[in-house]
Formats: sequence, structure tokens, C-alpha cells
Amino acid sequence: MKQYDVIVIGSGFSGSILSRILASRGVRVLLVDRGQHPRFAIGESSTPIADLLLRRLGERYGMDDLVSMSTYRGWQETLPQLSCGLKRGFSYFKHGRCGNTVRENFLGESSLLVAASPSDEVSDTHWYRKEVDAYHFQQAIRAGVDAIENNGVVDIRFRGPHHGPIVVLNGRENLTADLIIDASGAGSVAARINERPALTKQLRTHTCATFAHYRGVNSFAAEFNARHRDDRATEPFNADAAAQHHLIKDGWAWMLRFNNGVTSVGVTLNVGETIHADFTTQRRCFELLDRRLDEYPSLHRILKDAQRIDPVDDVVCLPRLQRLYDPVINARCVLMPSTAAMIDPLHSTGIAHALSGVERLSDLILSDRVYQLDYLDRYRDAVVKEATLIDQLVHMAYRSINHFPRFTAASMIYFAIAIACEEQLLAGESPDYYWLANDRSVNEIVHQCDQALAQNSNDDTVIDRVRELIEPINQVGLLDDTVTNRYAYTATKTA
Repeated sequence: MKQYDVIVIGSGFSGSILSRILASRGVRVLLVDRGQHPRFAIGESSTPIADLLLRRLGERYGMDDLVSMSTYRGWQETLPQLSCGLKRGFSYFKHGRCGNTVRENFLGESSLLVAASPSDEVSDTHWYRKEVDAYHFQQAIRAGVDAIENNGVVDIRFRGPHHGPIVVLNGRENLTADLIIDASGAGSVAARINERPALTKQLRTHTCATFAHYRGVNSFAAEFNARHRDDRATEPFNADAAAQHHLIKDGWAWMLRFNNGVTSVGVTLNVGETIHADFTTQRRCFELLDRRLDEYPSLHRILKDAQRIDPVDDVVCLPRLQRLYDPVINARCVLMPSTAAMIDPLHSTGIAHALSGVERLSDLILSDRVYQLDYLDRYRDAVVKEATLIDQLVHMAYRSINHFPRFTAASMIYFAIAIACEEQLLAGESPDYYWLANDRSVNEIVHQCDQALAQNSNDDTVIDRVRELIEPINQVGLLDDTVTNRYAYTATKTA
């Protein structure tokens, strides 16, 4: 059996970046994956928190390409061969029905643009994961990582606290390592093999999703401005250069545009409070995308001639997006945050949570603290508390999704927390918990906002209450009535 210090399961960007960092410091690493690159993947929308983490990893470990990928300008100047998208922020448009008539009035309270970057140059990005993941995989190999593709892990055998586990591959090859890191994402390989119970029932969010990549998706900003004869879809930034959210009945459709002409399109619907996914909702989710959202005229107009390019055979439909596992199997086997937890793409938190795991685990492994249970307990606590907080924030937004003023207020709670966390990172701090997940006062604010949004009071009363509650962490004037849902000044990132 070949001996490694660390075996990383899963060669997505987080597993590959972690492997590369470790190998660059002399750690013997094997990266194993049941598939191969390039391949279709989603989880594509970065955020200021994600980019600040990526920059910090690049600076800490002398990897200039990671620093370059933390801004749109840096990416274009140094890695133009890798497709990405310009993401100036978040844009939201409400598509609703009044009886049997589709009502598409996006003016005033029915649309929202929230800047995440002050300019295109320092903007966030959408990651075209097929190319980005393959790039990070190759960078890991160049750093000295051994890699095995097209060979999945079928068993992990633990031999006691003083011996590394044995990893059995599909080809019956046996390998051993001091430590296993599971970066397999939705595969949750280590948890599944070790029959660890899923903790998903603790989560409040319950959504299903259908998604694919297309060519020929027309500009929604141009559609909006032409229909309404104004420029509110391009002020304070172009709504297409964003994580674009189209709110529909009981859910939303996303559109993420890359600079290679490809657009990621998905539909996510709220299943509700049921334990088991509702098949009718799943079917509706699939049909909405399959019919190019023909129930919503403006969306259908920009999608009707689009051609699906990936996956080739059909769109992907997931009956439930959410998952939650204990991220620590034992002192010899740890799950990355992106494997242990998945909530929902609504607030684009996935890349940041994955990179937080790269940061924490690289530090623990290189300092030899990863085998100490107190440090692993802290890692567990951080991952679970962050996932739980994101779940609460997303759940509040879904509960309000059919009522735009309350949805806007719910979203502002997330933005206030995210911006406060960004400020910590910009100040050079290394928070033990991202999104202020361990701050008791923040958790109390979220709890009270949840109660306020659930009330039957009129919208003005509810929104005033949310504005009052988030005031201690509202650093940029969110829920400002005078800006008519156009926030140009929430960005804190500098070049």
C-alpha cells in the first residue's frame, strides 16, 4: 500500500486548492476523484467574502494566480484563457400573476439592485467551473500532488488512533494516509461510507432545483429597459452583470453570464415544510426550465431561442438541495464545509464557505493541530453554526418570496451581516466564524427579524421593525427608502 500524509477525495476547486497548498509545503498528497476534468458543475457565483478569502490564501502561500482571481480585472489580465463572468452585485426582479394575467411591473418596489463592488475592475466574478476546476486540478498536480481520476472511493477502513485509515478505490487499489479530507461535495463520500446520519432535518430551508448551461440567452437588462422605457436595469450597474434573480411563484430563476457566451440558468422552488420532497413541485421545477419559463413573457422572450450545451442529455433536477452532516468523522477523517453542508444558492454563499474550509484545514494540517480534538471541535462548531445561520437567512427570504417588500427586507438582513464580515476581513482580522455566526447579538437580531417577518402586520410596520433591528450592524444604510431599491454604495472592497 502506498502511504500518503493526506488523501483528498474530490478534485473540485476546494479540494484541488487545498491539495496544492499542502503539497507546496512538503505534504505528500493524493487527490482522488470518481470523474475527470473538464466537467459540468455549478456553484459559480463569487462574493466579496469569497474573493477576500481567495486573495488571503494567495498572499499567504505565495500563489499569485489566486490573488489575480480575486478580482475581475486581475483575472482578465493574468488568466484570460479561463472563462468567467463580471459580477457587480445582486439584481432582483419580481414576476407575478394577478388572476390569470401575468403582471410584470418591475418599477419601484418590484425590483432591486445591490452593489457588491464599486467598479468593474475590482468586481466579483462568476466562475465557469468546467474550466476553473480543471485549472486548479492541474495546478495541484504541478505542485507535486499525485492524482487519480475515474476511480471512486468505495471503502474507508479505520485502524485505530495510532494508524492511518486505509482507502479502498473502485479498482480495488488500497492506499493509506494519516488523514482523509472529504471534498466530494454532494457525494458526501466519507459520511455515506461510514453511515453517518444526515442532520438535514434540522434545516428549515427545503428547496429543489433544475439547472443547465445555455448559449443564446438574450440580455434581460435590455428587455427591461425597452419594455419600461427607462434605465433602471442598468443603474447603478448593469443588472446582467450580476447574480440575477428572477422571482417567480414560490421560487426564483437565476441567470449567471460568462464572458464566453454561456449563461448558467436554473430554477429553484420552495418545497415547504414537508420532510420529503414534493414530487409535484419537482416536476413543476423541471417543466419551468424545460419550457424556457414560458409562463413569464419577459423571461421567455430572452430564453426562447437559447440552446442547452451542458449537460448534453438533459437538465439536472435535484429533489432537495439541502444537506448537513457532522463535518468531523473522527481525528483521521474530516469533511470540507462544501461536503458537510449545502443550503441554497440564493445568497451565493457556497464558494465562500468552501474557501473557508481550505483556509482552516490548511492551517490545521500544516500546524499539526488537525489531530487534536479540541481544534477539530472548533472546526465542527464553526462549519455547523455558519450553515445554520445561512439556513435561517435563506429560509426567511423564501418565506417572503411571493411578497417582494418583505423579501427585500429579508435579503437586507443577509447583506448587513455579509458586509460586516467583509469589513472584518478588510481590516486584516481572521474571524473564527464567518458571517458573524457565533455572535450572540447577531443571532438574536436574526431571531427577532424572523419573528417580525412572520407577523401579519402591514408591510411598513414590519420593514420599520427590521430596519430598527439591523441598525447595529447596518454599516451602509440598507433599507433606505430614498434610494428606491438601488444600492450603489454597499461595496467595501478596494483594489
